[in-house]
Amino acid sequence: MSADCSRRLRGSLAAAALLGVSAAHATTINVINNNAAGVGFNDATAAAAGIGCNAGETLGACRLRVFTTAASQWSALLNSNVPINVNSTMEALTCSGTTAVLGSAGPVSAFSFSPGSVPAGARASRAYNVALANSLNNSDLDPAANDINARFNLDIDNGTCLTGTTGWWYGTDPSVPVPTGRIPLLPVVFHELGHGLGFTSLVSSTSGGWLTAPDIGVWGDYLYDVGTSKLWKNMTDAERLASFRNDPNLVWTGPRVSKQSVKFLGPSVRAIINSPAAIAGNYDAQTASFGPAIPAGGTTGNIVAGLDPSDGAGASTTDGCSALTNAAAVAGNIALLDRGSCAFTIKVKNAQNAGAIGAIIANNAATGLPGMGGADATITIPSLGVTQALGTSIRAQLALPAVVNGTLGYISTLSGTNSGCVRMFAPNPIQPGSSVSHFHSEANPNLLMEP
Repeated sequence: MSADCSRRLRGSLAAAALLGVSAAHATTINVINNNAAGVGFNDATAAAAGIGCNAGETLGACRLRVFTTAASQWSALLNSNVPINVNSTMEALTCSGTTAVLGSAGPVSAFSFSPGSVPAGARASRAYNVALANSLNNSDLDPAANDINARFNLDIDNGTCLTGTTGWWYGTDPSVPVPTGRIPLLPVVFHELGHGLGFTSLVSSTSGGWLTAPDIGVWGDYLYDVGTSKLWKNMTDAERLASFRNDPNLVWTGPRVSKQSVKFLGPSVRAIINSPAAIAGNYDAQTASFGPAIPAGGTTGNIVAGLDPSDGAGASTTDGCSALTNAAAVAGNIALLDRGSCAFTIKVKNAQNAGAIGAIIANNAATGLPGMGGADATITIPSLGVTQALGTSIRAQLALPAVVNGTLGYISTLSGTNSGCVRMFAPNPIQPGSSVSHFHSEANPNLLMEP
């Protein structure tokens, strides 16, 4: 099989039965409030000013309004005669000063159709997430159960998660800027509902086996490994597990996605090292959800390591979590900082305050790219996240000392693709809950179903 997705436009993607470009009518999505009295959606506290709530709303009603807004947005996009019921809560989830689970959602169950009883648009012996299976079947296959479980982190509002974050932003008007330090809830809910509706592989990230065995998930017909030249449906469990972490070779071959990708994806963003020759090249990079986009002509300058005393002991550190102590050296240049200890927005804002024209954040983990999430309307310089390896290479050159010149820019290759196919998120090591169930984070502009 060829992996050239530009020519593989035959067949039909079954998931299109649920997600249509021009739905005949809106789908009913019901948000089921499963919070206990006084908690989450049932919090009777008057909503504070400046967090995006409407005048007179309780905090619980404000939160629920955001959820129902996300459900309504999906409803307008979907085409199904069967209502979709979502078990919904806001509760305490994983949270610290440097990491937090914002939310999660997934299907309650999955169904397959046996030969001889396959509805139009479906395939025999293929498992579909319940909302999609119901849509294909045109009736509820399990009316006694709801369809999606969705949980979101209540502790974000406590100011104890992600240093520099003050709470959720509950606004739903895109024309109103998100205040500094607040995380917009609406896009998080909208993204997670996408997983519940079916954007998930139905494969174990520990064994590589199908969670729906003996039937395989319908994604097995479309996930393809360029490195091994195999579709997932034709792999052993061990081969599938290896493919789980085979970035950049795991791609999606669904014809509709391939056909539409050229309309939504732009050139690939890169951290380009111009000199010295020892490390010159184009490197994978993650764009930030805050600040301006990388300009078309790129941002070029010398790269200078930012220093700050944020460890509390007075020694210079490199995470940029407090005002930079070498502002004179950083001014007019691109600041290099390390991930960790505080929000990305704080790091980039401190670089901006020091006079930097851009910022590069190096990962503090051996694999992958920093997430570069957050919101701060006062940030005016572009920034990118890069691998730990690139950050280490730059620092090694600076220690010689040498002048490192770089560009936050683009190359002409369509972003987030391989062999004409859209890449899936398949880092090594595997990230349970994120691996494969997302498009690759290199996609530019950002896609809804990136990690």
